[in-house]
Amino acid sequence: MTGTRPPGRVRPLWHRVGDRWEREPPHDLLYGAIVAGFVMAVSSVHAPTGDRVVVATSLVAVGYWLAHCYVDAVSGRFHDSGHSLWERTLAALRLNLGVLLGAVPGIVVYLVGHALGLAVEQAALVAVWCTVVLLGVVGFFAAYRAGARGGRLVSETALAAAFGGVVIAVKYLLH
Repeated sequence: MTGTRPPGRVRPLWHRVGDRWEREPPHDLLYGAIVAGFVMAVSSVHAPTGDRVVVATSLVAVGYWLAHCYVDAVSGRFHDSGHSLWERTLAALRLNLGVLLGAVPGIVVYLVGHALGLAVEQAALVAVWCTVVLLGVVGFFAAYRAGARGGRLVSETALAAAFGGVVIAVKYLLH
């Protein structure tokens, strides 16, 4: 039988994550992480207090999630005459939670850094770098799953992480 494993053999994490993301690509997670990274980079510049950064990032993440759900529900209505806009909206709110989840790692890293005594801008920079790592890890999984190995795997991972570099560039441009 193809596709069966010997009993007791555990598949590596990257295979299990790749299987999951092949069924449900992590595009919402990536959108949430990128949006949160940009908001954190911008809102942390000369912020009077650290809580303003968290509030701003959280509110924009929720706003972006709602906008994403709205666009999904309304634009999907053009080809889905069987479900009302209300039904599509409720489904979109539930199915697009990845946008909110994508913002969580950056916010948590920021909160931990700030709680450990980092200044607002330093904690935000650490959180944004974690976003770069997250983007790189997802890029690695995507490239690996697609069969990239060696130099191609490294270059595709670096390219995926490089988008986070744009967020860091914005932070430095605003400083």
